[in-house]
Amino acid sequence: MDQNRPLPPGTAFDAYREQDYERRKALGFPKPLYYSNIPTPEATPEQQAERECIGGW
Repeated sequence: MDQNRPLPPGTAFDAYREQDYERRKALGFPKPLYYSNIPTPEATPEQQAERECIGGW
């Protein structure tokens, strides 16, 4: 799994989404390592907007 992307959709990773978001935020939202057709949006619209402002892909 690409650690530079948000966790995949579904409930299996829900307990880890906030920690994963904060980890990627601290790294400045690095660009994904490879292209993927699987949508991996952030958990909340606020997080999506913050990633866009900081320089996410």
